[in-house]
Amino acid sequence: MELQAILTTLVLPPLAPLLGMVLAFVFWCFPESSPVAKLSLPLAMLSFAVLWICATPAFSAWLGARLVGESIETQSVPQAVVVLGGGRYRDGNSGNERLSATSLERVSWAAREAPAQLPVLVSGGRVYEAERAPEAELMASAMQDLLQRPVTWRDNCSRTTAENAVNSASILHDSGVESVVLVTHWWHMPRAARVFARAGLQVKPLPVGSAAELLPRAQEGLLRWMPSAGALLRTQVYWREVLASAWYHWRPLPPEYNC
Repeated sequence: MELQAILTTLVLPPLAPLLGMVLAFVFWCFPESSPVAKLSLPLAMLSFAVLWICATPAFSAWLGARLVGESIETQSVPQAVVVLGGGRYRDGNSGNERLSATSLERVSWAAREAPAQLPVLVSGGRVYEAERAPEAELMASAMQDLLQRPVTWRDNCSRTTAENAVNSASILHDSGVESVVLVTHWWHMPRAARVFARAGLQVKPLPVGSAAELLPRAQEGLLRWMPSAGALLRTQVYWREVLASAWYHWRPLPPEYNC
C-alpha cells in the first residue's frame, strides 16, 4: 500500500509540477547550445503555471464539478446502511488513534441522515502496518458510544474502496442483504457507488455534502484565481478521484481480503 501511495503522490500536485521545475533546472545545466537546454525555460514556465492553476479555487471547483456524473441510484428498498472509512489520526509517539475529520463526518452523517430502522455496516481496516485498531472499530465506537447508533457488522480488513465493496458485499450477502444506503463524501461517491454496484449490491447514495459547497463566499471574484493551500488540497483530492475512477474502470475487482 505504501508503494501505491508513493506512485499516486508522484502524479498529483504539488509534487508533479515541482518535479517539472526540478527537471527544468537539470535541463538548464546542459550546454546552452543543446536542444535540451532550450526546453528548460518553457518547462519551468509550464510547471509554474500548472502549480498556480491547481492551487486556485476556480480550478479546484471546476475539477470537483467533473466528478458529479449520472446517478446509479437503485429503486430497491434499502436493507442496510454502509459507512465507508476516510482515514484516522495517529500520534507517532503514543500510538493513540482517533477518527480523522473525514471519517467522523461520515459517521455522524450516517447516524443523523440514514434511516434509523436499518442495520449498519462500517467498513475500514488497517492501511499501514503501524496502525493499531481497524478503522471500522474506531467508527463503530464513535457511532455506538457517541451517537447512540448500533452497529451490526464490521468490515475490519478493507484497505481500499474496491476492498470496501467486495468485503461488504460478502458480509451482507451472507445476511440476505442486496440493497444498501451508501454513506461517503460526495466527491468519493461516484467511484464508490460504481464499485459497490460491480460487487453485486444495489446502491442508494447518501453523500456527505454536495458539489454546491465548492466555492465558498470567501473565494469569489478575484480570490477565485489566487492560489491557496485549501484549494490545492481540494484539487489533490479531486484529481486523485479522477485517476482512481479510471483505474477502477479497467481493473477487475480484487478478491475478498481477509486480514
